Amino acid sequence: MQKVTIFVYGTLMRKFSNSRFCRRAKSIEKATVCGKLYQLPPGYPALQVPNQNVLWQGTKDVFADSLNQELENDHGGFEFKIHDGWDVVHGELVTFANPEDDLPPIDQLEGFPHYYDRVLVPIKKGDGTITTAYVYTMDDIHNSARYLPEGVWPPKKGA
Repeated sequence: MQKVTIFVYGTLMRKFSNSRFCRRAKSIEKATVCGKLYQLPPGYPALQVPNQNVLWQGTKDVFADSLNQELENDHGGFEFKIHDGWDVVHGELVTFANPEDDLPPIDQLEGFPHYYDRVLVPIKKGDGTITTAYVYTMDDIHNSARYLPEGVWPPKKGA
């Protein structure tokens, strides 16, 4: 059976307002990604990742995207690296057993492909193993967004 894994770093995480979109997940575990995290003026986060980390650009064909993720993981020709000028961003790795049912509602929530992009990148799991996951990213982040160098959303009060 096909599966898909996404990295979430904001309202889709457990205990946050959109976690209901992940209720059918097979597993949820802590993970990190190389990127830059921002809090947008409405209060939710946006992530940028280095272009050299993008292994695959997500499409509206969720089944094909899940196959490409599986091929990347089987091939293993990628590495997890925090590039100069980039941060460790903390979040959760969410695995779904039925990509064609589970991912489209999240794509719609995230405004993919017009607001956020969905890209496949290397991820480091909490146990130290490296895999890939799709992550929702934003290239053009307005200068009114708050940079979160700790790589954690929501930011701690007073930070």
